[in-house]
Amino acid sequence: MILERIMKLRKTKAVRIGALLVVGAILAGCVNSSSAANMKHGSISISNLQSTINAIVAERIETNTMPENGLTGENLVRAQLRLKIISFLLHRGASEKGIVINPAEVAANREQIITQIGGEAALPAALANASIAASDLDRYIEDIIIQDSLRAKLVAPTASDQDFSMALQNYVSEIGARENVKLNPRYGVWVTATSDINPVDATNGAVADPAN
Repeated sequence: MILERIMKLRKTKAVRIGALLVVGAILAGCVNSSSAANMKHGSISISNLQSTINAIVAERIETNTMPENGLTGENLVRAQLRLKIISFLLHRGASEKGIVINPAEVAANREQIITQIGGEAALPAALANASIAASDLDRYIEDIIIQDSLRAKLVAPTASDQDFSMALQNYVSEIGARENVKLNPRYGVWVTATSDINPVDATNGAVADPAN
């Protein structure tokens, strides 16, 4: 199901998180033009990353929802930065392979998700449980559409899901190498082979996690 693949929803676990504070600004010394990650054909700003972190925590507070084993602190920051980088690489891959995102398809998938979770009113809690900022949902849907489209480009029709997963990982890693992904050292080091972040030097306070 699209809902399971995009959101990977677990049973909602209500928690008391009213004491958490949403930080709406970058810490002193970090300006909007500063980059969390730089690539050959683009970058991810610290302010963009901060906005996502703030939105996720705000959703958790507003819906009194915390995902089971939900990430917080520098782990949440690192995970969201990794997802943003992978999304960037997937979109680069789509461009290289001639894959075009149809807005109507994104809208249709979004409506399917809303139907599956029981309506628009249930969306905020579902997003909180999946640690997805509402403003990032369409991008997540695009990423899934790209992955589906890449399957036919990367493996034979008879290939298993495991074979495709490995092929996709290799392709994303290849793009990452060509894009020469570089992180702001305060977030760690990008590992091209695994498309992951080695938490060397952690965040060093670059992005404020409102959960702490």
